[in-house]
Amino acid sequence: MNKILFRWMMLISIAVAGLTACGPTDQAKSGAVDPDAQQLYIGEGIAVAQTQYGKVQGYILRDVYTFLGIPYGAPTGGANRFRAPQPPEPWDDIRPAVYFGDTAPQKTAGKYRNNFGTFADHWNYDDVSEDCLMLNIWTPALDNAKRPVLVWLHGGGFTSGNGIEQDGYDGENISREGDIVFVSLNHRLGPIGFSDFSAVDPSFAESGNAGILDIVAALKWVNKNIAAFGGDPSNVTIIGQSGGGAKVCTLVAMPKTAGLFGKAVALSGNVTSAIDQSFSADLGKYIAKKGGGMAKLQAMPWEEYIDFANACAQEFTKTRSNGMMRGAFGPVADGANIPAGTFYSDKGAPSNSIPMIFCATNGELSGSERMRPAVDAKTVQDAPVYLACFGFNPPLFDGKKGAFHCLDICFWFRNTDKMVTHTGGGARPRALADKMSASLLSFMRTGNPNVASLPQWPEYNTTEGATMYLDDECKVVNATTAEALKALIY
Repeated sequence: MNKILFRWMMLISIAVAGLTACGPTDQAKSGAVDPDAQQLYIGEGIAVAQTQYGKVQGYILRDVYTFLGIPYGAPTGGANRFRAPQPPEPWDDIRPAVYFGDTAPQKTAGKYRNNFGTFADHWNYDDVSEDCLMLNIWTPALDNAKRPVLVWLHGGGFTSGNGIEQDGYDGENISREGDIVFVSLNHRLGPIGFSDFSAVDPSFAESGNAGILDIVAALKWVNKNIAAFGGDPSNVTIIGQSGGGAKVCTLVAMPKTAGLFGKAVALSGNVTSAIDQSFSADLGKYIAKKGGGMAKLQAMPWEEYIDFANACAQEFTKTRSNGMMRGAFGPVADGANIPAGTFYSDKGAPSNSIPMIFCATNGELSGSERMRPAVDAKTVQDAPVYLACFGFNPPLFDGKKGAFHCLDICFWFRNTDKMVTHTGGGARPRALADKMSASLLSFMRTGNPNVASLPQWPEYNTTEGATMYLDDECKVVNATTAEALKALIY
């Protein structure tokens, strides 16, 4: 598909969206909730939805149907450890879906220390286990409205995090006010999710990509089930921040995700390639030999295996590097699930038709510069690419933190009053959140982020480097390097 044809298709979709969208300008509903009315509804026959594996029951909170901890895969321990995700067992009774599923195995020590970092982020982790393939859904109604669907992929590199680790990840506000379905999920991480034993035993051929295949399984679940939650399986956008941005870039490049989503947003994180399998397979052989074989590695308590695998990787990488910034465990270029070489090089790949937004904060301009290889690589293909830089400086900590890593998440999701320890709350951050979320909603519906409340946002190209600067006053600047961008925004 050439760029001219793609642009015409985008224009048609924008026109159709303009005719069919309901609510105020910028495609967001007012979202007003009567503070004197009952806020929470839960009980027999309330918020019950049918999935392919059985019925689930959530609750209604401030007009949003909320379902938490729905299994999209089977437990990943024991015989399922290091293997591609398996479907969950069906259930006969109505399953409660009222609290978040377990966090994927990882090290969480120090999360709750009494310090300013804990104050600002106030992590949500709760239970951690290998029964972690769970997702959460927020939707305005259980009807046939075919709303756009947004799937959130958490940060933490490929080693930590969960789908609701910060309150800014909550999907209630953007679901209600934007009239969309919001999905977040947990998946395997670190050595549990990305130990490559393909050279040890052919039955573990996909072990090096188990964690990213979990996300593919979740997207397949969304494709099969989201209509029962008022969503449109043919209009799915994926979005992730930091490590989640790297997951987004990887998923866009994977052939088997074709048809599972149509648009993608990478915030403060990206990759342009996966780990070379010659490295990951040799590391897997090293781990298996030191651990006494696959049966023993599968039988180890997960805490013990993470420590053991990380120690093996530390020893192994003293003489061998994988050339990646994200450590020894991450998605592997196995040639089947993830292509080798630079992502987006092939115009014949499904990624050719996926529009993307990339964004970094000005507190991480070096990170913004690291994002450019992915941004530039994607411009080779026909779908449009948009670049943004977030610059809001919150009135907290004497204004010294600037636009720090993770700050922009709650703006995209209309959660600035929920995540007050990042924003301070109130009208000022809310005004920017209204603009940013409206732009995201437009992108979800049409593949184009332009809205009336922002300046005209041009597509990015490597010659001009058009970048939307997001702050109290939003503007477009042309900058092809981080240094040029810094000179224009300060």
